[in-house]
Amino acid sequence: MSTIQQGLYQSTELQQVQIIAPQQIQSLEILTAPLLDLTTRINQEMEANPALERLSTDGEQLVGDPMEDVGAPQVDEDMAGAAAEKDEFLANIVQLDESWGDYLPPNHARSYAGTEGDERRQYFFDSLTAGSTLADDLLQQLRTSDFDEQTMMIGETVIGSIDESGYLRSHPEVVATACGANLKDVKRVIGTLQTFEPAGVCARDLRECLLLQLERQGRGDSLTYKAIDKHLDKLAKNRIPQVAKALRVSAATLHEVMHEIRQLQPRPGHSIATGNEQYVLPEVYVEKEDNGYTIRTNGDHTPRIRVSPLYIKLLEDPESPKDVCEYIKEKILNGNALIKSLSQRQSTIERIAEIIVDWQREFLDIGDESMRPLTMSQVAAEIGVHETTVSRAIANKHIQTPRGLFPFKHFFTTGYQTSDGDMLSSRSIKSKIQALVSEEDSNQPLSDQKIVALLGGQGLNVARRTVAKYREELRIQSSHLRKSYTA
Repeated sequence: MSTIQQGLYQSTELQQVQIIAPQQIQSLEILTAPLLDLTTRINQEMEANPALERLSTDGEQLVGDPMEDVGAPQVDEDMAGAAAEKDEFLANIVQLDESWGDYLPPNHARSYAGTEGDERRQYFFDSLTAGSTLADDLLQQLRTSDFDEQTMMIGETVIGSIDESGYLRSHPEVVATACGANLKDVKRVIGTLQTFEPAGVCARDLRECLLLQLERQGRGDSLTYKAIDKHLDKLAKNRIPQVAKALRVSAATLHEVMHEIRQLQPRPGHSIATGNEQYVLPEVYVEKEDNGYTIRTNGDHTPRIRVSPLYIKLLEDPESPKDVCEYIKEKILNGNALIKSLSQRQSTIERIAEIIVDWQREFLDIGDESMRPLTMSQVAAEIGVHETTVSRAIANKHIQTPRGLFPFKHFFTTGYQTSDGDMLSSRSIKSKIQALVSEEDSNQPLSDQKIVALLGGQGLNVARRTVAKYREELRIQSSHLRKSYTA
């Protein structure tokens, strides 16, 4: 076979490619969207689709009809009478010529939430507060102070180099080059910013940050100040005997110093709001009853919609032009697809919640130590969907339980089998490790191997490397760093 023939053969080779229809994409997006995003999405769809209308909470009476402002009549059951009662808005649509599609704006329909919906939405927005970032706070302090123009200019440059934890991450020389100032003036302004709130801000490292806080408290001559100034690295490695000897104090006294250090703020910037507050609405409420738990989906923040009977009657009207009917038919089909996607979303989430509540009953009764292992594949098999559907359905979604608000993913975890044949989740193992460490003798903290032995005594065969991994995830230091020197 020649090169040309081979290339021709390769170019005509058939390939099977899966193409996702737009409605499937919409369905996946709706399934994945958290409740707040879903509400925005529904409102956008209603703006673009005049065939959709909003229902009141009882699902019967229209709260706001899209043609309300031009006197749309109430629709009765008489199909013939509906044609005679078309309002001016609908009549204009029917009378449009073939070029109507070029002039009809996609968002010409108006949707109303009614008085109750408006009040609820306004209450929600009134409850939101604009977050203030650390930079905003520092700039406010700078601009309300009596500084000259050059100090203001250098100060703004320095503040732009402070990270969210409150540390100055650019070298003074870099700042001086950036703002065209000399190094001496930059250092002077840095010193000024270090007097701002919160205490410890604009430090170059942890040591300076902690010392600034002690200076603000008038404790520049304290033992704690000296310990941080000269021995912070050794203190971080829990080398208490060495530091105590160097400072000529007892281990018990140095233990008190360590306690004082822990009262300081290593990340002063975190005391200021980040401006990125996340508002979470639970998808499902789980409520305790006498004989178990009930599940209630959160429908308070999602508009209830339907395809307008008025548009259905218009579609069936023999007087409606073909082009208009095609337009209305397309909008009705899109509206039905949206309603179906919303229904499937709610049904899927509700079924997942039911399985979680049934499977994690002991967690709801007792807590994390009784969490059972549960995987997405188990839930997918139970409700008859693909595992990826479960993953999308629980993404960024929360469930309100008597034990608090949790992301759905909190209830999905791998696990271990006990010697009695019972299954415990990895979260349950972590809870047991946390309990063992909290009850240990601080003078003789438990090593990872000792924790393995104690878990084994409870019928749990957990490897030492797994204990170490879980301990780190729990942010528990190693036994060496947890050791307390009180003698």
